[in-house]
Amino acid sequence: MDTREIETPTPQLIEEAIDAGDGARAKKLLHLMVGDWERNKDYSINWIAQLLSFIGRRLGEPAVEEALRDLGERFVRPRRSGPVDTRKRMEGIARGMKANGADVAFSEDDEKYELSFRCGSGGMLIDSGAYSEPKNYLTLRERGPVTFDRDELPVYCAHCSVNNEIQPIEWDGAPQTVEYPPHGPGERCVHHIYKDAAAIPGEVFARVGKKNLNT
Repeated sequence: MDTREIETPTPQLIEEAIDAGDGARAKKLLHLMVGDWERNKDYSINWIAQLLSFIGRRLGEPAVEEALRDLGERFVRPRRSGPVDTRKRMEGIARGMKANGADVAFSEDDEKYELSFRCGSGGMLIDSGAYSEPKNYLTLRERGPVTFDRDELPVYCAHCSVNNEIQPIEWDGAPQTVEYPPHGPGERCVHHIYKDAAAIPGEVFARVGKKNLNT
């Protein structure tokens, strides 16, 4: 890398290569940028999982929910204020998952949109064995709303229950998305985005300790 390449944002270098008709250089820079992003993403994901594991082991599993609720109030809720068309919400989730390295499969019926994918964050940790030695991140084992009423849930995936379902129900009466995280390596994460909150099954609310008040 010369001085200009070091100092110039990679997207700008890609645009310059495209404008110059140098497709090969543009592709090379794109692959480099994706690789840099993946390394930063993996660092951040492991950072989050380790910190939540430390919190849960030092202060108890309820403290994980407290920490995630604090994130929800400070960061998540302001980003999701106001009504959003459910199609747009689904497309936003799909873009986020693709940006995270997931391969997304899409289907639709009269009631809902369905996205399934090999998750590039929580699923990546599961697939890589991060919940066993040597990383040994925390698996939550206190069955309840945070674990989707499962016997256990990888700690990183707890933001899915707390920030995407429990808190949105408390704020607006319905989950942002109904999530079914993988149980083990190689499984896909599934999201249901309902077109009408009244159509969300009662058991979806019950598993996170809530009731559907939209019916």
